[in-house]
Amino acid sequence: MGLTAGNQDEAAGEQDRAGLKQEAAAAKQDGATGKRSGSGLGSTLLELVLSIGLYYLLRAFGVDVFWALTAPAMAVGATAAWFTVRRGRLDMIGVLVLCELAVTIVTAAATRSPLVAALREPAYFLLGGVFCLVTLLHRVPFGHAVTATLATFGDPKREKAFERAWREEPRYRFWQRTITVAYGVIMVASAAIRAWALITAADLAHGVDVSNEIGMEAIGMLVVAGAILVQPPKKVIERLLAEPRGRE
Repeated sequence: MGLTAGNQDEAAGEQDRAGLKQEAAAAKQDGATGKRSGSGLGSTLLELVLSIGLYYLLRAFGVDVFWALTAPAMAVGATAAWFTVRRGRLDMIGVLVLCELAVTIVTAAATRSPLVAALREPAYFLLGGVFCLVTLLHRVPFGHAVTATLATFGDPKREKAFERAWREEPRYRFWQRTITVAYGVIMVASAAIRAWALITAADLAHGVDVSNEIGMEAIGMLVVAGAILVQPPKKVIERLLAEPRGRE
């Protein structure tokens, strides 16, 4: 009986150690996903600013709409490729962005259609929104991955708090999924409105102006939505940090 009980205790100990290893591996994977998402977010914002800024700069120098739209696409493509090389890997989003850039540039050049070139940015918003919504089907949604990256500030204590919050706090998971849904809906809806504004515009140059304005408003909505919706999960993190276990 003593031997049997000892074997049971040893087996239980092995199961506990295996569980801890699985949790550690999952946390490591979540951290890697968050870093890639944060890096992708930064590169996407830079590409957006570069695209809009170069368009208006070229238009100010009298460049026609087609080349004012196509040249920034080439610059954005080079920037996206540079970020990909810097990250040292090509993930799914990187592949989609580069393929989309290649297709839109080649199609615009072949058709010489300014409208095709103008629809590139709404397509990016659509891609980003769909990606956000798709991550809801995966283990970690986009909202948690980005928040855990941007709000840990490299502090191991905060990283552990975010890992624990996702693992143990249903309320935290609910709000992170809500953030992800909000981001996805805003991006998909704004992409549809921008595409409609471009397709129905009598003057494409004016349509591009309207599309860019909608895009900037959408970015503002993303910032406001994130700032408001992040407050409940932020309180969860603060509570976990204040607990003895959160300070370990």
